[in-house]
Amino acid sequence: MHAVYAALIALPGVVVGPDDANELADSLWAHATQEDSLEHVVVRAQTADRVDLLLFLREGSHPDPVRQAADLIRGCYRASGTLPLKYAAPGEPGLDGPWADAS
Repeated sequence: MHAVYAALIALPGVVVGPDDANELADSLWAHATQEDSLEHVVVRAQTADRVDLLLFLREGSHPDPVRQAADLIRGCYRASGTLPLKYAAPGEPGLDGPWADAS
């Protein structure tokens, strides 16, 4: 199993809390498909301006689990009516935001 860390940054003036973290987790599950290989997700609002995500993906389901998680998060973001009102658009892994994986 792969664990992939990501974060969404709140837009200026938006304060995120536990309810926002729960909403984000629900949204990820609602948009995940079997091909996304999502096994478990932990979402926490650790600070008022950021939500941290830890996605657990089935090992061997994709050659690049970081890219796989990024695609899931970006797809969820685009499909949501509320996430773009709260968070900056997720960037590319390794370029625009905090991404790391641990196998």
